[in-house]
Amino acid sequence: MTGRAMLAARNELTGAQAVAAATTGERSVSDLVAASLDRIRAADEAIGAFRVVGEEAAIRRAKELDDRAAGLLYGLAVGVKDVIDTADLPTGYGSPLYSDHQPAVDAAVVRSLRQAGAVVVGKTESTEFAMFQPTRTRNPADLDRTPGGSSSGSAAAVAAGMVPVALGTQTAGSVVRPAAYCGIYGFKPTRGWTSTKGVWQLSGQLDTLGIFARSAADLGLAYRALHAAPGHAPPPRARPARRTIAVLSGEEWAAPDADVRDALRAVADMLARAGWDVLEMAMPPSWLRLPEHHETIMAVEVARSLHQALGPQVRQISESALAIVEHGDRCPARDYLAALEAREAALAILQPLAGAADLLFTPSALGVAPEGLDFTGDPVLCRPWTLLGLPAANVPAWRRSDALPVGVQAVSASHDDLGFIRDLVSIETVLTERE
Repeated sequence: MTGRAMLAARNELTGAQAVAAATTGERSVSDLVAASLDRIRAADEAIGAFRVVGEEAAIRRAKELDDRAAGLLYGLAVGVKDVIDTADLPTGYGSPLYSDHQPAVDAAVVRSLRQAGAVVVGKTESTEFAMFQPTRTRNPADLDRTPGGSSSGSAAAVAAGMVPVALGTQTAGSVVRPAAYCGIYGFKPTRGWTSTKGVWQLSGQLDTLGIFARSAADLGLAYRALHAAPGHAPPPRARPARRTIAVLSGEEWAAPDADVRDALRAVADMLARAGWDVLEMAMPPSWLRLPEHHETIMAVEVARSLHQALGPQVRQISESALAIVEHGDRCPARDYLAALEAREAALAILQPLAGAADLLFTPSALGVAPEGLDFTGDPVLCRPWTLLGLPAANVPAWRRSDALPVGVQAVSASHDDLGFIRDLVSIETVLTERE
């Protein structure tokens, strides 16, 4: 079966539709979970999105919920990335060193999922320690291509309709890039939006939980259920009737290909015709070296985290992971501190930027998913927004003539996650009306 056939066969219920069906009694939770498990059995042998499926536990939990409607995510089948602890399923952090590891308790975000009425159906494949060593997972859009990383399995599981929603993590581009390659939404909210307790730590300055879904509304649904400190959220910004998008090509950071440039231009044009104000944005001088500063901070913090977690076993990790550790080990403290200072200088332009534009539109990746499974793609165009901690999301806005997805990245000019999600829903409406 081809990758494109996989996509065509998926279950089309969105997360919001599934929750509504369970809440109204139109569908039982057991029915919804069984449909997800059926889809996994049908598709995952070819795709390899799940490291482990907790079929018995999911069925048991669904039966418990059938007569107890409660929670924002009631009846929602969810996949959880294999770097996030689960008390009922093994968590291997994508590494052979932890192949038999069984956490004693759920990560805070998994506990929140369950309390909101969601059913965790399994653990999705992650690259080794959420870095760059590829998994076995294939892209549902084309089985001969990578799904991206590090949240490889979460992106593939949602794209193939195995689950409506899955959790991932992003330290560089591990949510937005796989979403772009697989043709779905991948949302990295403001850093710190929810607890990372019980999640494998690479970088305290960068690690962020993310959400995968096939609809923008599902991002909001999951976000509201999992947001750890709603009282600390910034007040909603005033929302003028006309929204403004600043298009930033990012070509000073890397060279996206013609497919990406065409997608960015086409989506901007569609929004302009729908009444959005669209302007071109020049690269601010303080942003020119953001990818480099991100790499420095990430390398230093990855080295620190892996040395602390693994001790002498750090020599047993993959060559790609060890190269990052060695980069961090060699990095002078002054370079790390300079990168942190450069981030603060780059953040200083956000207030005037937010006054001129509500969103930035920029590439999610350099092109479509690379062929083969040996390389998960370059995160360079995601690094700046992870470094700045801004809300960012892949918008599945375009496909090539061969149906391969080409993503466009939307970035909020402020830390207003909920306002950003509302904009994503509006954008989805515009793009859907023009299909």
